[in-house]
Amino acid sequence: MKVHGVPNGAVTAVDGRTWEQRRDDLIVVSVWLLMLSYALVSNILILIGIVRSNTMRTATSYWFIISLALCDIVMTIISLVHLVPATAFHNAYVKFHSARNVLMIFFYDLFWYTAVLQLGLMACNRFVSIVYPMEYKWLFSKKRSVLIILFGYILGFLVSLPTLFPCCHTLWNSDYYITVYEPMDTWYKYVDMSVNSLSLVLMIMSYAVIIYKVRESGKAMAKYQLTIRTRLLFQQQAQAMNGSGSCSRSCSVRPPRSQVSKKEMRLFIQFFVVSLVFLLTWTTWQWLPHMSESKWAYFVMTSLFFINNSVNPTVYLLFNTQLRRELHYLLCRQSTVTNTANRRKHTQMNRDGITNNNDPTTTANGGSCGLAVAAHDISLGHNQPSSHSSGSVDYNWERFHKRFLIKNGHASLLSPVDISEV
Repeated sequence: MKVHGVPNGAVTAVDGRTWEQRRDDLIVVSVWLLMLSYALVSNILILIGIVRSNTMRTATSYWFIISLALCDIVMTIISLVHLVPATAFHNAYVKFHSARNVLMIFFYDLFWYTAVLQLGLMACNRFVSIVYPMEYKWLFSKKRSVLIILFGYILGFLVSLPTLFPCCHTLWNSDYYITVYEPMDTWYKYVDMSVNSLSLVLMIMSYAVIIYKVRESGKAMAKYQLTIRTRLLFQQQAQAMNGSGSCSRSCSVRPPRSQVSKKEMRLFIQFFVVSLVFLLTWTTWQWLPHMSESKWAYFVMTSLFFINNSVNPTVYLLFNTQLRRELHYLLCRQSTVTNTANRRKHTQMNRDGITNNNDPTTTANGGSCGLAVAAHDISLGHNQPSSHSSGSVDYNWERFHKRFLIKNGHASLLSPVDISEV
C-alpha cells in the first residue's frame, strides 16, 4: 500500500499535513457533501413517493426499487458519517487499521454487494415481465419477490463477510480518497470481481434479449397494421364495385401476441439506465488505476460511486410520471389542493350554466334566462352615465319593458324586440 509523503520544502501544518493537502481535502469534502446530500434527499423522496401510492406500493416491480433505494441510503449515510469526516480530519478522526475503519467499510460493502445483486434481480424481473409475461405473476408473486429480495441481502452479507478477517480487509485510505485492499495481494479481490462481473453479465444478457424482443414486437405490430390497412382497402374497393352499403363477409386478423405495454417499457428504460450507470462506474473502477496513480484519479473513482447513489433516484424521477406526480402533490400539496378546488368550482359553474340553458321553460327567442340577462344589461346601461338625457333613457327603457309579459315568474316576449333599438 502506498502512503502519501510530505513534499520537500513544503510548509507543514500543525497536524503534519501541508497547506496544499488541506486545501485539496477541503475541495474533495465540499464536492462529496453536495453529492451525498442530494443522494440522501432524493432517495428518501423516492421511498416516500412509492409508499404513499397504493398502486406502486403493491406492485412487486417497485419493491426492487425500494430495496435499491434503501441500499443507497445506507451507503450514503456511511459515507457522510465515516468517509467524509475521515477525509477531512484523517488520523484525528479514525486510524487506518482501526476496528472502526474495518467495521464501517464492511457495512458499506454489505449494502454495495446487495445493491449490485438487486440490479441483477431487477434485470431478471424485466426479462420475465417482457419476454415471458404469462409467467410473471407466478415467478414474481408477492411471496416470491420478498424471498428473492431477502436472498440478495443474505448473499451480499456472505460476500462481504471475509472483509472482517485480517486476510481480506478493505480499508478507507483518506490520503488517496479511496478504499484499498489490505493486504494488497489478497484473494478477496477475485471474489469482488466475480460478484460484480456475474451481475453485469446477467444484466447485459437480460437487457439484450429484452431489446431484441421489443424490436421484434415492433416489427410484428407494424406488419399487423399494414395487413389491416390492406384488407380494409380491398374491402372498400369490393363495396364500391358491388354497389352495396356493407360487406357481406368480414375479414378479421388477429393482433400479434405478447405486445409490450407502455408501462412495462417505462420500467424497462428506468432499470436499463440504472444498470448502465453501474456498468460505467464499475468499468471505470477497473481501468482507471492502470492509467494513473494520482489521488485525483482515485477521487474521480470514488465520486462515481457517490454519483451512482444519486443517479438511481434521478432516473426514476425523470422517467416515472406516476412517481413524479405523487412527489409533486407531496411537496406542493397546498397549491395542488387550491388548484383542484378552483377547477372543480369552475366545472360546476359551467354545468350549472348548461343546465339553465336547457331549462324547458325557456322560449325560442332565448328564454327567461336570456331575457333576464338582457334586461339586466339594459338596467346597467340605465345606471351608467351617458351622453343622452335622462328622459331619453327612461323612454327607451319604457319601450323595452312594455314588450315583455311577466307570468308565473317567467318573462315572455309580446312581440319581437331588437335590443339595438333601446
